[in-house]
Amino acid sequence: MLLRSTLVINGVSTGLCGLALLLAPAPLAGLLGVSPPALLAAVGAGLVLYAGGLFWTARRRPIPGAAAWAAIVLGLGWVLGSVAVVELGILSSIGVGLVALVAVVVLVFAILQLVGVRQAPRPA
Repeated sequence: MLLRSTLVINGVSTGLCGLALLLAPAPLAGLLGVSPPALLAAVGAGLVLYAGGLFWTARRRPIPGAAAWAAIVLGLGWVLGSVAVVELGILSSIGVGLVALVAVVVLVFAILQLVGVRQAPRPA
């Protein structure tokens, strides 16, 4: 139950972030200090696709272990990538704060998904 609900909530938040990046790349690029805005649109498209994968995984009965682990690993990869982008020093102050905030949320999702995988009943 924890795994499924976490995947759905992760999918909703990821999809909303992706849509925001797709629908308003130029204003968000200015706010975050990112150039060119097309980069944010590309990230947004990837997030929308990833959200679809999270929803697909959450709907499966049972949830495939490999797909659940992929979500965990990809989330941790996002966190590491966020740290790298912050360390590059290319973001505005607001960009650093927002990227750090999103990284923390993604880390929480990854941890909850890991707990959910560990709690999931094993096939006999």
